[in-house]
Amino acid sequence: MREGIKLLLKGGVIGIANIIPGVSGGTMAVVLGIYQKLIEAIGNFLTRKEKRKEYVIFLGVVFFGAGISILAFSWLMDYLLTYYEQYTYLFFIGLILGSVPSIYKTHPDMKLSPPAILTFCGGVLLILIIFFFSPVHHAPIKSDVGVSIDSRQAIMLIISGIFSGGSMIMPGISGSFILVLLGQYQIVIRAVKNINLIPLFFLGIGVGFGVWSFAKIIDILLKRFPKETFYFILGLVVASVIPIFPGIPAGLAGKLTALVIFIMAALISYKLGDR
Repeated sequence: MREGIKLLLKGGVIGIANIIPGVSGGTMAVVLGIYQKLIEAIGNFLTRKEKRKEYVIFLGVVFFGAGISILAFSWLMDYLLTYYEQYTYLFFIGLILGSVPSIYKTHPDMKLSPPAILTFCGGVLLILIIFFFSPVHHAPIKSDVGVSIDSRQAIMLIISGIFSGGSMIMPGISGSFILVLLGQYQIVIRAVKNINLIPLFFLGIGVGFGVWSFAKIIDILLKRFPKETFYFILGLVVASVIPIFPGIPAGLAGKLTALVIFIMAALISYKLGDR
């Protein structure tokens, strides 16, 4: 029972991380000591019948804890994005940049090499391509975005869910950041807050497939090309501040407040990753 409660709380922490753009649920799983088992359970619960019950119980407790925290904190995120959008995104950027050292130290051999540089640049380039060729970045984020969807929006939610779900289990990659990048974050937060099941259903289809398929891919890549994989992750994280940068607040008081928020967020993220 005690271990079950601890696992439930760990799932809750991972859930909170996954609704904050810039904080990686995968990184939190590493910090909390359950990442390897999480990847193993997700990637093998369909194929390893002798351990299926153990995997299902483990994943059920983790996901239940994550679900509770997501429901609880979605209200807070919706409020902050509605009334303090600029400061909120500066906090997110601090979290993103503060996580870079911990990602770099995840693998013992991070010595620079041509393949490492290439994969790092590949991660940066991927973010820039998505950002500059996506139509959503040209429009301002609206606090009154609704949750009514058409067929195009449903497809976008599924696609976003696939990449968001996959990134949720990657150390250093924020699943909610992917939703921000693809213009779906506020739609999803508002849907969770209002318990609007239609957008969440389409998102869930994508997330389920993304989590399972990416777990398989990550397991292979981390075993065969660990250094290059982590440099690719670093490239994604460093470039991820570009799409969500909200500008500098006006006035001296606004600038000082923004600086304090940024530094505080960076320190929080760094300390969590440095444990």
